[in-house]
Amino acid sequence: MKIKQLNRSNHREVLRLFGEEIVNYYFLLDGLVSSNYEKTFKVYGEYDEDRLVSILVNNFDRNITYYSNQDRDIGIYSSLLRELNYSKLSGPKVLMEKFIPFIKVKENTMSYLGVVKNIVIERKLPISIKVAKTKEEIGMQYELLSSTTEFSSSLPKTKSIYIANEYKRLQESSDRTVYLEINNDMVSSCATIIEDKNSAIIIGVVSNPSYRNKGYGTEVLIGLFELLLEEGKLPYLFYNNPSARSVYKKIG
Repeated sequence: MKIKQLNRSNHREVLRLFGEEIVNYYFLLDGLVSSNYEKTFKVYGEYDEDRLVSILVNNFDRNITYYSNQDRDIGIYSSLLRELNYSKLSGPKVLMEKFIPFIKVKENTMSYLGVVKNIVIERKLPISIKVAKTKEEIGMQYELLSSTTEFSSSLPKTKSIYIANEYKRLQESSDRTVYLEINNDMVSSCATIIEDKNSAIIIGVVSNPSYRNKGYGTEVLIGLFELLLEEGKLPYLFYNNPSARSVYKKIG
């Protein structure tokens, strides 16, 4: 067995490795193709007699994702893990927990992967889901995020900086932000990042504290899922707490 760094020429091998599980990893494979296995990606494969049997990807914002279709010992990656720069491990729980003996696990180190293939509950509120396109709407989102303890500390110093950065992101990518509005207030929103041909990663699910426990967060999530699935894109979610998992599982 040996480890080697992969590049675009190994893509067919990677596709064969994922096999029927590929639908659960479009977000990763779309990213590998669009980055040409370079830029924000470092990709490593484990070979057994010249056959690719597992893959480890160091991607996006210092993240590690691992996949194998066998129950393998990941100890072969232990020395590589000491060299890579990462702060998160993301993927299916059964795979990512294999890394625990080899790393120092903090409370927010592990995040688990979920994918929504269909929606099993319907929206209940007669409120339309809106897509943020203007700087005014992005300013409303800034106010929403500022109202929360979980997001306010990570915002830029000024509202104008946030508006400029977010407007640029939405203009230059396929990403989107959707929201619910009540009485001219944005009460709940969520967004996509790394939205690609077959996939989108869901982030920033947030509700104004004054409007929580009324189902608005679930409504905006269902609305975004509906938009993506209608376009043939699978929504992927990463979570690190049981309550988030229960919400996502209830939807689909």
